[in-house]
Amino acid sequence: MRKALLLLAVAGLSACTLGPDYQRPDIDLPDSAFDSTLLSKSQRQELAYWWTRYRDPVLNELIDDALDDNLDVALQAARFREARAQLGLTNADLYPSISAQAQAARQKSSYIGQGGAGSGSSGVGAGAGGSSGTPSAGRRSDYFSVAATLSYELDVFGGLRRASEQARAALLSSAYTQDSIRLGVVSDVVTNYMSLRALERQIRVTQETIATRERGLELDQQRYKYGAIDKLTLLQTRSLLETARSQMPPLRQQASELRSALAILTGRTPSEILAGPEINDGSFEDMHLPNDLPVVIPSLLVERRPDIRAAEAQLIAANASIGVAKAQFFPTFDLTAMIGTEAIDVDDLFEPYSETQSIAGTISAPILDFGRRQANYETAIAQKDAAEIQYRQTLRQAFSEVRDALVAVNLTDERVESVQRQVDAYGETVELAQIRYDVGRTAFFDVLDAQRQLFTAQLDLAEAIRDRFTATADLFKALGGGWTENSDSLNDGLEAVRDSYAPQKNDSAQPDARNVSE
Repeated sequence: MRKALLLLAVAGLSACTLGPDYQRPDIDLPDSAFDSTLLSKSQRQELAYWWTRYRDPVLNELIDDALDDNLDVALQAARFREARAQLGLTNADLYPSISAQAQAARQKSSYIGQGGAGSGSSGVGAGAGGSSGTPSAGRRSDYFSVAATLSYELDVFGGLRRASEQARAALLSSAYTQDSIRLGVVSDVVTNYMSLRALERQIRVTQETIATRERGLELDQQRYKYGAIDKLTLLQTRSLLETARSQMPPLRQQASELRSALAILTGRTPSEILAGPEINDGSFEDMHLPNDLPVVIPSLLVERRPDIRAAEAQLIAANASIGVAKAQFFPTFDLTAMIGTEAIDVDDLFEPYSETQSIAGTISAPILDFGRRQANYETAIAQKDAAEIQYRQTLRQAFSEVRDALVAVNLTDERVESVQRQVDAYGETVELAQIRYDVGRTAFFDVLDAQRQLFTAQLDLAEAIRDRFTATADLFKALGGGWTENSDSLNDGLEAVRDSYAPQKNDSAQPDARNVSE
């Protein structure tokens, strides 16, 4: 009966867990969804690989290379494996450790001479008549043993369980951070690729403009030769040509820098970067602009964005660390048990009479540590408060990015249409000004001015198209990179770990983290 009561008492103590249970902080989320188009479930699944909606095989290939070879992704993958191993190490502390050992020893006793240092008063084994030494002096003896040992720390106050909870949350944070880095790398590839395509378009426009103005200069040189125009007009034509030529070097420099940036993002080696990475030709005309956008429900955004999930996992880990620190104020209970055999002759090692057993329990309690545990506990509370602030800040930044991206999608679309109308109008202006100049009804300055404005508008159009594609990429990134709630870094087992952190509904005020619950 006493043993049963003792087991019940130990079981009751083992169920005790110090520290606050995690509750998601109260968040003032918007009541309504953002203004966008509702998508079906199949469409949401297709948008998991959102960059494929641009229908650009070159871009798809670059992103595949980036996800496979980008060093930032590889670095976080290594950190994720480290966090997974750390979780296994922490969970192992919840269970007993069993070890086995075998020992063989040979010992030679020392000779105890009469009156020597070892003679003392014991006179161990001294013969009658004051023998000069013991009969067993200098004798060799053997000792053999085989034993299995069990060590187990009872998690009476839940410190080990809180440490396991902390490690699980750290693993989830690492996994979602890896997803966030992947998303950032994909977004950077898309943005740099769009900028490169815009520069290539501007380079083509500039090359066409240079070719047109070179032909115009050749014609004006002939006209000047025969006195049809004056030297001022010829100089104006030459100046316009050189203005276009001066635009080419900075455009090519920017394009080279973007190719280098894409090379780094896609994991190219130093020799490949130095040799100049080759990227296949393409244009905006070959790309598709995705227009279908999902309904952005605030609560789902919180569940979907990997940086928000990572910040919350860090908050969970910090919350669990309070329980770990609190448990250090209380005693620790250790059990050890041993079973084995020992003998002075190896042939007797496994005989029944050679069997040995032992069991022991140890209680260690802190008495005086000059405030170390208290300082550690206060540190854990401060870290939890900081993690909650970081979580709230991440949320605010996320909603700000979504709002800005949605506004940018609408406004960049309007800008493209406006600049396109401007290009069309300047194109007609150049044609009309040239006709009027040819018949002598206007000065050549009007032709030059119309050509400059057309050239500038064509460059602006390339930038506007780039901004429109980039805005959609920014929106995909702001929404968490697709419309699935699964993490690329979590397998089925880790998904179950994530689900174990289902936050409790906050119907009342947030409890003070300094209150220790059991």
